Amino acid sequence: MYAFLRGTIALKSKGYLVVDVNGVGYEVFVPDSVYRRLQLQQDATLLTYCHIREDLFQIFGFLKEEEKALFIQLLGINKIGPKVALAVLSTLSVQEFSRAIQNNDVDAFKRVPGIGKAMAQRIVLEIRGKMGQNTELDVLLGTDKPEEATYEGDDVYEALISLGCTPQEARRATDNARKSLGEEASAEDLVRTALRSMARVK
Repeated sequence: MYAFLRGTIALKSKGYLVVDVNGVGYEVFVPDSVYRRLQLQQDATLLTYCHIREDLFQIFGFLKEEEKALFIQLLGINKIGPKVALAVLSTLSVQEFSRAIQNNDVDAFKRVPGIGKAMAQRIVLEIRGKMGQNTELDVLLGTDKPEEATYEGDDVYEALISLGCTPQEARRATDNARKSLGEEASAEDLVRTALRSMARVK
């Protein structure tokens, strides 16, 4: 479909813009950050995503490739549609989203209008579950650099791996446990604390 639209901002209304492309006005839904940045009569290029259903055709626009990529990743989460995905991008920047995922910060997503605790937890769990398996997502979140070598020989990390945790889960839980108990805590106490920290986001 449309990869981008290049034209003039002809109209700004709540939640969407009308982009005049050679005399044709395209209604484009955008995150708040894009809405605030673009002004009437300004020339702009919007990267676009087309959402098509039997009774609906909507265009969503972004100024940055990573915003569009994150929007598409959010649509892959169970029960999240374009309206909620756009609300996430209107509340959190890509960098803030990345930090929230890496810190298991469910509360960050509860600030998004229309998202309650259950959906916030689902976002964290499903995105974290894809990390290490989805190259595009890893690049988007800045987690594409291998870190396993740093944790080799770490008793807590290796215990979590043996219990079935993914490397990403084990790294975060290990770090959280050490921050909570300190480096002098026993491996057994650290493992128990790590497992509790993981259970809190489930």
